[in-house]
Amino acid sequence: MKPISSAPTTPAPIITDASPLLFMATTNDQWQDQRMMRWCQTLERAGWRVRWIGVDRHREVPLHSTPHRTYQRLRLSPLRGPLFYLIYNLRLLVEALRCSSAVYLSVDADTLPALRLASWMRRRPLWWDAHEWFTEVPELSGRPAVRRVWAGLIRLFLRGHVQCYTVGPALAEQFQKDYGYPFRVLRNMPSRNTDPTDTLDTLDFPQGPFILYQGALNLGRGLEALLEAAERGLPCPLVLAGSGDLERSLRATVQNRSLHGKVWFTGPLPSSQLRSLTQKAWLGLNLLDHPSLSYRYSLANKFFDYTMAGLPQLGMDFPEYQALLRDYPVGWGLKDCEPEGIVRFCYELWNQPERMQAARHACLLAAQVWTWENESQQLMEELRTFAQKQPR
Repeated sequence: MKPISSAPTTPAPIITDASPLLFMATTNDQWQDQRMMRWCQTLERAGWRVRWIGVDRHREVPLHSTPHRTYQRLRLSPLRGPLFYLIYNLRLLVEALRCSSAVYLSVDADTLPALRLASWMRRRPLWWDAHEWFTEVPELSGRPAVRRVWAGLIRLFLRGHVQCYTVGPALAEQFQKDYGYPFRVLRNMPSRNTDPTDTLDTLDFPQGPFILYQGALNLGRGLEALLEAAERGLPCPLVLAGSGDLERSLRATVQNRSLHGKVWFTGPLPSSQLRSLTQKAWLGLNLLDHPSLSYRYSLANKFFDYTMAGLPQLGMDFPEYQALLRDYPVGWGLKDCEPEGIVRFCYELWNQPERMQAARHACLLAAQVWTWENESQQLMEELRTFAQKQPR
């Protein structure tokens, strides 16, 4: 295992109305985007103000703006499809041009057109944070025409000087080949200085040991296989913490197959409550069952979130995870996402508590190293330097 290290700390500068402003945009509802929340924290510690535009996805989770961080949810209809992306980018362009920002930060390909245009028109720098291999996501599988359109849009608007970021080394290498830009790696590690965990009094979940999946209930996440594994018989109940496109069909499957007591749904949870739930779980799951290249080269938030909570995990035997597990064996990888294999491996761990204990110990060590403070150290220094050069 690698030695423990930590990023140095320096006092946060005072933020005023004269501090530089970063305008960023996502097509999600901001409350669920932990990566960009960490971006906000880093920007503020470096002396920046932030304005963040997202989309109103009808989630009943409030966003609390502060004097130096402003949230805005755009109300749009429809909420998917080509018309959504067109309307969103037009609205986003208008909002971006109204804002006197020092930098525009585009998140993923679907916000790139509007903010590239705004950066050109305002003559301001553009930064791009690519969270996924957008043209290789499962939603575009079997849709070559749509993939070509998105690939063309990326090449059209990724021009001139753009500072690019992504979530892992494999994607950074692939993107540099595809687009000819160097991509800096900012892995989705949790902050060491997190808010206190939240009470679970209002949450319905098993009181004994349970297996946890946290994240979006979307295509390709191995969720159907997990329900089949639960039906075959897991050593303890399965809890699905999140929401998404498949939630309704998954709940129907639980109802039709009489899996109540074996499978539990929490719905979307605030980050503090999700941390509390994760700390109580027996095993975390990070499985994928789609041939998507975006998934194969992904580095999911939950991998690091489980580790920070001291929770051993069962994931996929993909290159990025293999490299991390060589440094700190916090879990195990499966070759595929077959229900029979999931059940068999879970029972192996259930009957070998010493393996779980060794993984928990590795989590404790890794949690001191795999932190956003360490990962964002270079970004923090660059942001401070940039802020100092801005006119006051």
